[in-house]
Amino acid sequence: MKQIISAPLAIPDASAEPQRDFAVVIDGIHIIDSGPRTAMQAAHAEAETHDMAGMLMVPGFINSHDHGRGYGTASRGIPDDTLEAWLPTLFAQPHIDPYLAAAFDGIQLVRSGVTLTAHSHNPLSWAISSLQAETAATLNGYGAAGIRVGFQVPITDQNRLVYDDAASFVATLPESVRAEIASATTPPPLSHDDYFALCADLFAAHHDETTHLVHIQPTPAGGQWCSDALITRAVAFGQQHNTCVQMHMLETRYQAIYAQRKWGKTFIRHLDDIGALGPWLTLAHMVWADEADFELLAQRGVSIAHNPSSNLRLRSGIAPFVRMSRAGINVGIGLDGHGLDDDQDYLREMRLAWVLSNLRNQQDEPGAPSITASQVLTAGTINGAKATMRTALLGTLAAGKLADVVLIDLDFAPFDLLDGGAMLTAPAALLHLASRRHVQHVMVGGNWVVQEGRCTQIDEQAITEEIRIAVRRAPRGETKIPPDAVRKFYARWL
Repeated sequence: MKQIISAPLAIPDASAEPQRDFAVVIDGIHIIDSGPRTAMQAAHAEAETHDMAGMLMVPGFINSHDHGRGYGTASRGIPDDTLEAWLPTLFAQPHIDPYLAAAFDGIQLVRSGVTLTAHSHNPLSWAISSLQAETAATLNGYGAAGIRVGFQVPITDQNRLVYDDAASFVATLPESVRAEIASATTPPPLSHDDYFALCADLFAAHHDETTHLVHIQPTPAGGQWCSDALITRAVAFGQQHNTCVQMHMLETRYQAIYAQRKWGKTFIRHLDDIGALGPWLTLAHMVWADEADFELLAQRGVSIAHNPSSNLRLRSGIAPFVRMSRAGINVGIGLDGHGLDDDQDYLREMRLAWVLSNLRNQQDEPGAPSITASQVLTAGTINGAKATMRTALLGTLAAGKLADVVLIDLDFAPFDLLDGGAMLTAPAALLHLASRRHVQHVMVGGNWVVQEGRCTQIDEQAITEEIRIAVRRAPRGETKIPPDAVRKFYARWL
C-alpha cells in the first residue's frame, strides 16, 4: 500500500531550499512523488498517511567510510596514536563475532540517521572460507539492523609491517619476537587469483542491484599496501561489475613521502599513470593530498571520503575539504568507526567537518567565504551516495529515488525554525544543534527501521547485552610491536 509521509519542515535536497509542509509518497521501496503536503494527499487519496508533526524530514545520511568494528577502539582499551604506530595495537582487540559487531554497529548507525554505510572489512582470518563466512555473517548483522551496506572486501600484498625496509625494522625489535614479526611481512595466504575469485563469488551471492541493500566492492587496502598489479586488477573488476572500488589514501605524511621516494611523483599522479583513477574510485582520508592534483581528481570523477574525527584522533591532520570541494571533487563524509565519542553520531561528524573546514588555514585566502551548512549536508547525503553506492538512487527525497527517509525532532532548536524570523536556516540549525538523540524515525527502502528512537527490526537491548558479554569473554590478541619502535623507525626513515 502506498504511504504518504509529511512533515512541517523538510530538506529534501541539501543543495536546494528547505520546504514547508512537505510530503513524500512511497510505493514499495521507492519514492513515487513528492511536494506540498496538500497536493500529495489530493493526488494520492488512497495512500496511508503519516503526518509527522514537530519533525524535520531529511534524506538518509550516508557514511562513506567505516570498518564496522561494533564497539570503538577506545571502548576496547586501545589508545589513539599515529596511524602507523596504532595499527599493530589492533591485534589486541577482542575477537567479536562478525554478526554481533555488524548488528551492533548497524543499530548505532540507523539510530544516528544513517541508512547506508561503507564497511571496509577487517578480517579475523585471511583464509577464503573464513572470509566467505565473515562476509555472510557481517551482511546478516547489518541486514538485521535494517541498514544498507557497501561491503568492501580487503586485500594487501606488500608493506604489511612498515613502508619499505621491513628487515631493518625487525632488527630493532626484541629477539624473542623477531621471527614471528618477520612472518607478518609476507603476503597473506590469498593470491590475486584467489582474491578476485572470492570477490566474484561474493558478488554473485550478495550484490543486489534491485533493492540496493548490499553492494560488493573490491578494496585494495591502501596504495602503500598494494602493488600496482593488484590495484589495476581491482579497478578492472570494479569497471566490469559496475561497482565502487575504495582505497585508503594519503592518510599520513609518511604515505605521501613513500610515493615521492618510490616514483618521484605524488600518489595521485602515479594512480593516474596506471589507469586507476575514474568515477568508480573512492579514496578515503586524503589528508596529505597535493592541491596540484585536485583538478585531475575532479576531471577523472574520483570521489573522496572525508573522515574528520578519525584524522584528528590518529593525529593525521585535517583534510582540505574546502579546497577539494571548490575544485569540483565529489566529497562524502565517513565516520571510519572512529568518531570523537566512539558513538557513531553522524550529525556530530558533519558538524565537525563543517567547523574544521572553516578554519583559516582551510580557506584559500584570508576572508574567504565559509563553506555552508548546505554544502556539508550535501556531502553527507548526495555526494555520499555517489562515493559509496553509485548506482543506487539515494541522497534526495524525490520521485524515482529509493525511500530512505529520516525524521528529526525539531526540539533540537531552542527557537521556532518554522518562524521566518529564525536566525539560522534549517541546515545550519541542524548541523549546529542536533545529535543522534534527536533522530526519531528512520525508513530504509520503505521500511521503518527506527520508530520513536528505537530499532524496529532487531532487539537492540538484547544485541547490546550480547556484545557486552562477548567483549568481556572474547579471546584477546597481543600487541608484540611496541608503538615506540614504530615511531623510531619512521623518525629514521625520514
